[in-house]
Amino acid sequence: MKNTIFLSASVLFYLSAHSQSSGQLYNESLKSYNVKDFYHALKSVEKSILADSGNGNAYYLRGLIYFSTYRYKQAIPDFDKTIELNLPFDHVHYLRGVSKDHVQDFKGALADFEIQVKLSPQEAENYYSRGNARRELNDCLGAIADFDTAITLNPNAPTYWTGRGIAKFTLKQFPEAAKDLDKAIALDSGFAEGYANRGFTRLLTKDFVGALGDLDRCIRLDSSNVKVYYNRAQAEYWLKDYKDALSDCNVVLISMPNDPNVLALRSSVQFPLGNKKASCDDYRKSVLYGAKRLQAVEDYCNLK
Repeated sequence: MKNTIFLSASVLFYLSAHSQSSGQLYNESLKSYNVKDFYHALKSVEKSILADSGNGNAYYLRGLIYFSTYRYKQAIPDFDKTIELNLPFDHVHYLRGVSKDHVQDFKGALADFEIQVKLSPQEAENYYSRGNARRELNDCLGAIADFDTAITLNPNAPTYWTGRGIAKFTLKQFPEAAKDLDKAIALDSGFAEGYANRGFTRLLTKDFVGALGDLDRCIRLDSSNVKVYYNRAQAEYWLKDYKDALSDCNVVLISMPNDPNVLALRSSVQFPLGNKKASCDDYRKSVLYGAKRLQAVEDYCNLK
């Protein structure tokens, strides 16, 4: 999704109604914002609001600064204030919707995207965003309809094909999902998310060789998503590549040390490597943090 929406010249015109002190501080903030100096932009806009609490533009600008620095929870009240004041910013519902999506308020996000679609019916991103919210709310048919529209308006965005592919996969439309995910990668061979999602779908359909290839490529492009390492560890486990599976589990557990699924997987990996104590220790931890008990493992580990 887009992370920055820049202010239009109409904002500066609106500013003339405010006090000089607040206006000057606002202009300083806007100047810093436009060169992505968000630290000083935030300092100036907060002083602007203190100088004139009725400066609605300043609330919107502060919301944009929070949004651009991934502080979505803080951005929402400022976008609320902007909407409450009925200020003429075309994308405020989109921005608030994306912010709500990031804090997992999917119903609130959907409501904002509904409004944004009505305001800007020719913008593909609005349908894509609404489709994501619908998918999160388990309305995959509605999501697919939105992704269809987004693709019609902009067929060259790999994220739109990926979104539709995931929704189709959720509905067990596996061949159609595969075509969409293939298309996303064809549009952008460097699209790490595309390989991550196609690898995951291949993993779930037991194409472990294909999954491993996609997940390897994803990690080469972007090594920051630890969940991809977990999925690759699963593929490696089923392909009996236990040493590599163990290595990937260890990577994930650095960031998620108490994850029961990863601990359970590492326990399963340790067993064929002959590491009985480590396998049983991981099993005990996995159960402690919520994994399902397995009688065969408990017998093997002499647990009572």
